[in-house]
Amino acid sequence: MTGGSPIHGDAGPEAGSKLIPMVVLGGWLGAGKTTLLNRLLRAADDGERIAVVVNDVGEVGLDAELVAARDGDTVELTNGCVCCSIGDSLGVTLRDLVLSDRPPDRLVIEASGVAEPDRVAAYGDRRRLRLDGVVVAVDAVDVVDRAGHVTYGPLVRRQAAAAELLVVTKAEVATDGGAAARAWCADVAPDTPVVEASDDDRWVLLVLGGLDAAEPTPTDALDVAVVSTTWQAAGPVDVGLLISVLADNAHLLLRAKAVVTDGHGRHAAVHLAGGRVTVESVDGPASGRLVAIAAPGTIDPGDLIAALDVCVVDHDRVGSREAP
Repeated sequence: MTGGSPIHGDAGPEAGSKLIPMVVLGGWLGAGKTTLLNRLLRAADDGERIAVVVNDVGEVGLDAELVAARDGDTVELTNGCVCCSIGDSLGVTLRDLVLSDRPPDRLVIEASGVAEPDRVAAYGDRRRLRLDGVVVAVDAVDVVDRAGHVTYGPLVRRQAAAAELLVVTKAEVATDGGAAARAWCADVAPDTPVVEASDDDRWVLLVLGGLDAAEPTPTDALDVAVVSTTWQAAGPVDVGLLISVLADNAHLLLRAKAVVTDGHGRHAAVHLAGGRVTVESVDGPASGRLVAIAAPGTIDPGDLIAALDVCVVDHDRVGSREAP
């Protein structure tokens, strides 16, 4: 996520030019960052051009009604915003955006689920960019258990501690309505405002209004290892069977997501997060690709690929593994 070094250009901005506000959206794998991102883009004023920077534009689940056109690693959105992938360096990507012919009015970086948002926030030329804040999604279903994990707990806690705003997600499906997650937030980050990701989108108004962040002072990096396996379906997928395969492996996987086409030509987004598999219909496009993330050594990629191959409706054509 944070390849390369922070960029500090040799020349400052033109006299009188405004600094571009930058927001970092962080949170653990599957916490709902992309859902929050879609809400933020829908709420943006038509006259404000937001540039969203993500790890892989092919994997981010932008709502279909927001997408005007796709061109390689860039997605043009209907409201004039743009979504692009990080290339070899986050710093270079930010530099290219702010020095383009049409620089954005606002930058949003969706950090990887295993990234430290305070370190991501340190990137960018401060003569052109102003850190507006770090927003961290907190999964009401999963965060307490995840924060207690011997390997991943320190990163989950650091993500929350780095935030100017914590947004509790999935409270509606948590058995306690999100009470434990809110209490956890108050313990880990007692001075940080906490809101729920609800339909009124109060958190969006806070973000667009500015969070008045202080410059981050990141401590030593936490080295948290994960491995990913990518599977490409070579035909329509039995979505029910795909859900069963993911559910059977839920205790081994940290996260999985896919957008596939079923045997009737319908598109479905399938997600595994916090040990729970969900599915929703989407208008498209459907890549047929599934990305699964796990701790090193916990799952055999070949066994997972073989199980997923069975989900292809046309068994004469099976999925194949792509290079991560």
